[in-house]
Amino acid sequence: MEKIGNKVSYIRKPLAKYSFVAAGLIAVSLVFGIAAIPLSYQSQGDAPLTAAALGLCCILTAASSIAYGIFSFFEKEKNYVLAKVSLVLAGITMVFWLLVIVAAQYLQ
Repeated sequence: MEKIGNKVSYIRKPLAKYSFVAAGLIAVSLVFGIAAIPLSYQSQGDAPLTAAALGLCCILTAASSIAYGIFSFFEKEKNYVLAKVSLVLAGITMVFWLLVIVAAQYLQ
């Protein structure tokens, strides 16, 4: 609710347009990540090229989701809740893949 003077405005703000793009990109990123992990697990850590490609696509789409999530905050008078959720999920995804990459280097 937005307060205007001593009145309350009950008009809901629309969601930012770029937040829909960010949400779609993080959904695709999670699909790529969920597909890459079982491929690597089935081959007992000796992942095929397909798993590496899916992991890279997951990282790239998560980074794009972060960019679009940030761009959505530049839209005026919009609701940013979807952009915030997308940014949190994209950040968690990026940290997860960073940990996977670092762990793969040190646990060989």
